[in-house]
Amino acid sequence: MEPTAGNDKKRAGFTLIELLVTLAVVVILATVAVPNFQGLLERNQFAIEYNEVLSGFYYARSEAIKRRENVTATISQSDGTWRLVVTDSASPANELMVREGEDGDVSVPSGSVTFNSLGRRDSCSGSDWAGCSVTVSTVNSASLSGVIEINVTGRVAK
Repeated sequence: MEPTAGNDKKRAGFTLIELLVTLAVVVILATVAVPNFQGLLERNQFAIEYNEVLSGFYYARSEAIKRRENVTATISQSDGTWRLVVTDSASPANELMVREGEDGDVSVPSGSVTFNSLGRRDSCSGSDWAGCSVTVSTVNSASLSGVIEINVTGRVAK
């Protein structure tokens, strides 16, 4: 029996038109998703560095209570990146902890806070640390910022 024109089996696969339509849909979705993804990455990087500074202050306070001596957390700026160093009063050259910013996209003003042996705020210095409030913000986007406050009792709050 010879096959006729109407009995041919359809071949499996994609036609060129189907492939082009699928490719066009993928390109349209990618152009919508990429800007949102970049914003997500920026927000996540800010949250990581904000939490690094916050945990540095928590650590300094807990070390002051544990060691029963003054402990100081100092933030400095170098080449656009911040650096937080925690030292104790017995040996200020001994760095208990060091945290650093990653790529200079997040700004933290320079200053320091000292916690006494009871975990209370002993002193606070820094030109941008009014009332011992530290503002962490992004360099590229002014819309991302957060304030860390250290009150007189030593409580570190977001």
